[in-house]
This record gives sequence, structure tokens and C-alpha cells, in this order.
Amino acid sequence: MRPVLNRVMNMLIHPETEWQAIKDEPVTYGSLLLNYVAPLAAIPPLAVIASGGFILNSSLPNSALVFPLVHLLMTNLLWYFMYVLNVVVVGAVITVIVMAPGDRWTGLQGFKVAAYSFTPLFIAGFIATLPKMDWVIYAAILYSIYLLYLGIASIAGTSKKQSVGYAAVSFLASVVLVGLMNAGEYFLESFVVNKFVL
Repeated sequence: MRPVLNRVMNMLIHPETEWQAIKDEPVTYGSLLLNYVAPLAAIPPLAVIASGGFILNSSLPNSALVFPLVHLLMTNLLWYFMYVLNVVVVGAVITVIVMAPGDRWTGLQGFKVAAYSFTPLFIAGFIATLPKMDWVIYAAILYSIYLLYLGIASIAGTSKKQSVGYAAVSFLASVVLVGLMNAGEYFLESFVVNKFVL
């Protein structure tokens, strides 16, 4: 986990330098997904489950805690898979927007930009479970957009103006797609809870 923690710290504190290190780093879809995205995407759901556990650990009888706990586990498991899927979709969006005919830009590079740009959101998902700290999500979104811009500029080698345009279009397109996906996940979550939990 030390390399992952170092990468997270560097992305948050020294992103420009870290993107240069990432640029030519040998990586595969599988290694990036399993070694970086999957463990970090688990942080927000696990934090919610942990905080929910403390909330549920009240004076209620054990039988009254069963359904809320099952609901908490199932919804956060769905949320976890959606978080990972969001990164994959955003990577595809970035690839389509940045890639030009005959360019060396590949889908792996788009996925790389998406995965590391999500870093602040992974961490903010934990911090937001603390009392009165939900505002940190908005700061994380803004910083993720900045990381997206830096990542495109570094890996694609585009000018600042082009990188701003690519980042803006990638962000807007991702918001639409991810918003639709998350709405679908919400309805699926409601169905699963009503069908199997309640």
C-alpha cells in the first residue's frame, strides 16, 4: 500500500511533478484498476458503513438493526461498483475527446488520466463522513478538474489552451453520463432494497 499512499500524497500535494512521473510509467488497465482504483474507491463506502455502524449501534434491540444494516451494506456495495464504473466511463470519455486521428493517445492513457484525477474524490468520500465536513466534496470536485487539466496537458502534450478545452468538455460530458448512470444506480438500489431487504 505504500506506493499507493505515496501516489495519493503526491497527486494532492505535487500534482505537476507526479503527472510527469505518471506520463511514461508502464501500466496496464488491470494493474491500474486493481492496484489503485479498486482499493481507493472502497474508501468512501467503507467510511459510510463504519459511520453507519456507529449510528446503528444504539439502544435499539438487535432485531431492529438487521434490516438497516443489510440496507447499508447492499447500497454501499452498489455504490462501490458504481464508483469504479464511473472511473472507467470517464476514462473512455477523455479518450474520445482527446484522441485525434493518427495520434499516439490511447484508451489506456485516458483511463490513466481519469483514475488519478479521481484521487481527491476518493479521499473526500472519507472526510465527508465526518460531522460538518460534507462541503469537502465540492472542493474535491474542483481539484479533480484541475488534476484532469494537468493530466491531459502532461500525457497528451497539448498546449494550456487546448488542455483547458479538453478538460472542460471531458468534465461536462462526464457529468452528464455519470449523472445518468448514478440515477440508474439509485433506481436499482431502490429496487434491490424493496425486493430483497424490506
